[in-house]
Amino acid sequence: MSKLGIWVDFSQKIVCTELRRQDLISGSDWAYDASDCAQKFSATSYQGYRLWAVPCLRLMRKHPALTRVLATAVRWMVADIKYQRGVNKKPHVMGLIIRRGIFWPANLLMGGLVVVARAGRYMHERNTTGIGIGG
Repeated sequence: MSKLGIWVDFSQKIVCTELRRQDLISGSDWAYDASDCAQKFSATSYQGYRLWAVPCLRLMRKHPALTRVLATAVRWMVADIKYQRGVNKKPHVMGLIIRRGIFWPANLLMGGLVVVARAGRYMHERNTTGIGIGG
C-alpha cells in the first residue's frame, strides 16, 4: 500500500482527525500518529482499522465522554511513539499497552477476518454459480 497514497488525504485518519477537529489532540500529536500509521499500516491492518473506526466516529459524535476517553488514549499512544523515536526520554506504559498491545494487533486481526470473510464469500459465489471445481 502506497504510503503517500493513503496519507495525503487528511480524512483517512478517521478517529484522530475527528479528535483534531474537536481540538482534543494537538496538530503535532495528530502528525506523530499519522506518520506512525503511514509507516505501519498494511492493506490488511488498514481494513481492520476502518472496520471499527467508521462506526466509532458515529459514536464519538453522539457521545462526548467517549470522545474524551479516546483522546486520552491517543495522547498516550503518541507518548509511546515519541518515546520510540527518541523524542521522550521516559517510556509511557499505558501508551505502550494501548498502541502495541491493543491497537496494532486488533487492527491486524480484524483486517485478517475481513480478508477471510471476503475469500469465503468469493468461494461460495464461485461454487454456487457453477464455476467451481468440476463445474
